[in-house]
Amino acid sequence: MRPLKKQNQSQSVSLPRARAAGTVRIISGKWRRTPLAVADFDGLRPTGDRIRETLFNWLNYLLGDYSEIEGLDMFAGSGALGFELASRGARGVTLLEKNRRVYEKLCLSRTKLRAENILDIRCADALTDVRSLNKKYDIIFIDPPFALNLHEKAIKLALSLLKENGFIYIESPKEWDAQILADLKLTVVRESETGAVAFRLVSPIQEEK
Repeated sequence: MRPLKKQNQSQSVSLPRARAAGTVRIISGKWRRTPLAVADFDGLRPTGDRIRETLFNWLNYLLGDYSEIEGLDMFAGSGALGFELASRGARGVTLLEKNRRVYEKLCLSRTKLRAENILDIRCADALTDVRSLNKKYDIIFIDPPFALNLHEKAIKLALSLLKENGFIYIESPKEWDAQILADLKLTVVRESETGAVAFRLVSPIQEEK
């Protein structure tokens, strides 16, 4: 993975809310503008176009090239984040989704795109099954159902799967207590918010040798 470029001061961006369930479109890459069907499931909240566009602008700057990147989406839901990463050229993306109906919808989208060699989709609980993956990732997405308060546990698990110089993306309620990031020795590389949602790209603090 490439070393980090010099980073500029983060600036908040005013963004619209995520679009309603039904479909979500891939923004860029080889599957650009392809709609993904979203399961009609209570609590499923796809990450909106503008938030994803901002996130991937950050990643474009920090990574430059996706061809060697391995990604993990711990709470896949609509698949918007994982499919977007794959569309932009990632070597491989693993998506975890514990709801069987939502998982099956993701598999149908993968088949539609003929992406079985890139997307590893598993019907699994991120908080109990993630350690069985036995690999490490350059970017890990954490966007769980907000009402379940799963962020802290998910971040701790993600750290055990993160490559050196890797990034964790966290989407949370704006009022979520981000003190846990400092407690876990994570630094905020980029952050922004829209409406009631905050989103951050974080990375472990590099200790001086």
